[in-house]
Amino acid sequence: MHVENRTSERSLTVLVIVESLQLFLIAPLAAETRVPAWTFFFMIALNVAIVLSVVWHRRSAAIAVVVAALIETLAVALRVFSRSTQTEALDFVAALILLIALTIVVGMTIFGPGRVTVHRVVGAVAIYLNIALAFALAYRLISALSPTAFSAGLAASGHPLTTLIYFSFSTITTTGYGDIVPVDPVARSLTNVESVIGQLFPATLLARLITLELEHRRELR
Repeated sequence: MHVENRTSERSLTVLVIVESLQLFLIAPLAAETRVPAWTFFFMIALNVAIVLSVVWHRRSAAIAVVVAALIETLAVALRVFSRSTQTEALDFVAALILLIALTIVVGMTIFGPGRVTVHRVVGAVAIYLNIALAFALAYRLISALSPTAFSAGLAASGHPLTTLIYFSFSTITTTGYGDIVPVDPVARSLTNVESVIGQLFPATLLARLITLELEHRRELR
């Protein structure tokens, strides 16, 4: 069991690497059509596979991930074969459900029983990235339902999802460049929530994990 847990925790580090490539390299390149569009979906499938390797010994968690992935697959197929505002919104909702499921099951491993390792600390970064991506999907859903929910800078970008990923990270880090501004009250409220989470997560949960990991190192000396 100890070996299984150690292998699962190592997968957390791999997950952070894959998600970082997806968000900060693949997504921008896909927006500029420098990589095939299917590459982004391949990376999502890779994320699901890595998370399953983390929680495969927890049957309920693994089933939840598989079910959420199937729902997203069906939503994507429906959007492709019957393109409309409704199917587009359904796809974003399904993607959001999948992302929430992945984040929850990863959190179960990171904050579960057992000593805090470096891999768990790194895995907490994956949760932080997932939170930013989840808000980007929420903003995209709002934008799909209400095209005027954000300032004209979003529509002018031509690639709203990748642009909203950029907007989400500038919000969660409270950078706030001001080139995209939420106009809709719901969008404004979400940006406030994301800003608060962006401040509290590193200062509380992530800092606590680092402290516990350092304490364990001192005990081993």
